Amino acid sequence: MQIKYLAQVIVISIATVTSALQAYAGYSSSSAMIESAKRKELQTTATLIQNSIAEQSAKAAARASMTVNLPSIQQAFRKGDREELMQRLGPAYIAQRDQFGVREAQFHLAPAISFLRVYAPEAGHGEDLSSFREMVLATNRHTEPQRGIEIGRRGLSIRGIYPIKDEQGTLGSFEVGMDFDNVLKDCKKTTGYEAGVFVDDKLMTKVATLNPKPDPERVIGGFQNVSSTDWAAIRPMVNPELLNHVKDVTVQLQSVKGTDFGEVLVPMLDYKGVNIGSIVAVRNFSEYQLMARWALVGNAAMAGLQIILLAGALLMVINGMLLRPLAALDQAIGKLAKGEEAPDLAELAKQPGELGSLAKNASKLRLKQSAEATVPASEVKTHA
Repeated sequence: MQIKYLAQVIVISIATVTSALQAYAGYSSSSAMIESAKRKELQTTATLIQNSIAEQSAKAAARASMTVNLPSIQQAFRKGDREELMQRLGPAYIAQRDQFGVREAQFHLAPAISFLRVYAPEAGHGEDLSSFREMVLATNRHTEPQRGIEIGRRGLSIRGIYPIKDEQGTLGSFEVGMDFDNVLKDCKKTTGYEAGVFVDDKLMTKVATLNPKPDPERVIGGFQNVSSTDWAAIRPMVNPELLNHVKDVTVQLQSVKGTDFGEVLVPMLDYKGVNIGSIVAVRNFSEYQLMARWALVGNAAMAGLQIILLAGALLMVINGMLLRPLAALDQAIGKLAKGEEAPDLAELAKQPGELGSLAKNASKLRLKQSAEATVPASEVKTHA
């Protein structure tokens, strides 16, 4: 292979390998950044859900505390006057339900006897709740407020329970229960994730007797969906195996029909820390897929451009500084070897380095050959 072709192959190969390695490094870096952004977003969503539950629990406790410290409520409760309690609290708590997601408000007699459900006054009056309402028992036994998640007759709520006391002593307790809709709505509003709450179906069926039976579609792997922002978006992302293995906060990626989804699973612990279900939040991650594709295309395009520019620049330099001078020297030396008149290499001889030295030597041979060619034949014979 002629040197000019070999040089071109070597230059193009080096430019291609170098550009490909640089493109791979660039794409790997971009992919790592995209994956890090995904994980950070998922972790942030999980933290937001946990903080939102804590916030709703604090709101429930604040409402319960405010109610039990009203002297008129303490007096009516000591008298056992359910009608007066309803007159004083009914309108206010209906407004709280309609505007702020308060789904339960209930008075209890110690240790855990239902005295008045503000949203269902005739339901369960006098019922002993001690077999399943451990938060109520703990509040009345220890005369200390409790807060957390627990299932009641009206379903799953984020609760705050306070003891009711007056100058004569402890009277019982009052609780406020917040629904999970506010948690899910906050999650969607802040992060764009669709979210759903899943709770142990057997426990719900046993305890939440004032709730209608759920649709069979809403029961997956022994867990009942009690609330969701968009069931159609949540349903394809959950399965029995997934729901049965939520022990800690879990973040993961799923692909559905070629589209990536980010998924957050937060275990739902009752006030004692027992896992009774989970909150699942999902979001379409197609924009991250698009970013990854653009990173690939961008790095590939940059590599192609780099190959063209780098190979072109190197070839120009090599052709101008090496291959063309070598070709001129080859032609000149070839003619000298044949005894023919060689071209003038004066300009090439001005170059520094080996090529200039070769050109000078070739020029000397050219001059010597020209001088010998001009000697008369008689002088040559006499000399001989």
